[in-house]
Amino acid sequence: MQIQVINNQEQDHATAEISRLKLAEFGSGNRTIFAEAYAICGLVDALEVRANRGEREILVLNCTDAQIRGVLEWQSWDEEGEFESLVIHLVRSA
Repeated sequence: MQIQVINNQEQDHATAEISRLKLAEFGSGNRTIFAEAYAICGLVDALEVRANRGEREILVLNCTDAQIRGVLEWQSWDEEGEFESLVIHLVRSA
């Protein structure tokens, strides 16, 4: 599992990455999660459900620091490499 944290302060990079991911969504369903709709455990559960469905790249917008820590902890639990090909882009909230 690869996790990329995108800071809103890096506006040009964040905008380019979000645009790239949004363009990739056409034809493969919606791969965007809005973190403000979830508590930490709920966000991790949503990511796990999507990963189990076979999604391999997920964009998560407006993440709090606590949510980012929660996702990073979840990553450390994947010792068996079940989600090895999963890429998660976490965009930190402003």
